[in-house]
Amino acid sequence: MLFSSLFTFTALCAVALAQSQFMVPVPWYISKITIGNIRHGTGGYWSMSILDTPTVAPQGFNTTCYYWYGGTYIFALDGAPTNAPCANTNVTFGLFPNANHEFTLNVTHLYGDCGTPGSPKACVDNGTWSFSWDDVRGQEVDVQNNFGQAGGFYREGVSMYPTRAIASSKCEFC
Repeated sequence: MLFSSLFTFTALCAVALAQSQFMVPVPWYISKITIGNIRHGTGGYWSMSILDTPTVAPQGFNTTCYYWYGGTYIFALDGAPTNAPCANTNVTFGLFPNANHEFTLNVTHLYGDCGTPGSPKACVDNGTWSFSWDDVRGQEVDVQNNFGQAGGFYREGVSMYPTRAIASSKCEFC
């Protein structure tokens, strides 16, 4: 009897789960986030890769972003991108210091038409992530003979949940 009841309960749970799929928002996976320079006055670079899967195009995208500024003197501060284009020119990014003594990573994606008939307007998805000041600026090191500082900030990846013009969901337990 106990075995029969347990089997019936398990079967009912399986049927209930199969009928009600658990949908969750789809994040952007931002990987290989890098800021670097060799020493003061030699320029700086910012780069990353962005995956938006399984969201389908035109809202879904996979791209890389790279920005170089030759006038960088102080690591991660001078010439930081605020609205730099990525390889997919509908995607822009910034990775810059903010007023809260943090570094903000901002990604914006424009696509499609979310306007009204006769008044087209691009759909906008936008996401932000914050890194602490110490996390980024703490990666600066003195260069031999005090020729300045070199820096290299790196994060393997973060999952960023953007504010989306059109919701994108995936089934969590399917």
